[in-house]
Amino acid sequence: MAENTKMNACAQMEQELVLYYYGELESAGRTRIEAHTEGCEGCRASLKEMQTVLPLTDNTDEPPQAFWAAYTREMRQKLAAIDEQQPWWARLGSWSRPWALPAIATTAVIAIALVFTLGKGLMGPSEVPPADEALMEALPVAEKLDFFTHMELLDSLELLESAGAGNGQV
Repeated sequence: MAENTKMNACAQMEQELVLYYYGELESAGRTRIEAHTEGCEGCRASLKEMQTVLPLTDNTDEPPQAFWAAYTREMRQKLAAIDEQQPWWARLGSWSRPWALPAIATTAVIAIALVFTLGKGLMGPSEVPPADEALMEALPVAEKLDFFTHMELLDSLELLESAGAGNGQV
């Protein structure tokens, strides 16, 4: 293979150098790259650069455990300070916020159901039962009962008159 004097990796070897760095070449490929880099200054410099730069890109930006402990402690202190700033009535009602609306809706439905079921007996029936209906029909007749009583008296008088007329009394 031709030597590279410009300190750049050979174009045909660039991909294989990356695979060599990550250890994804078979033993024959590894041997070939090692033999090539002994004679090619550009590929050797490129591999050395990969060995210094690529580990920096592999590092994760995960903060240490001490950072998370301090963060958690600070957040709890901030939340406690906010909680202390709220008036007592806001703190009292804050425990019920997640389920307040469903609870109020359920209470309203139960109240409406109770009004319809129990209120029906309290308001009284809107229709007159059949037994009372007959009484309501007889009531006007009962008011005219005096008239019928007097009619019986008149019938009795007529009977007396007819009886007296037969005796010759008029």
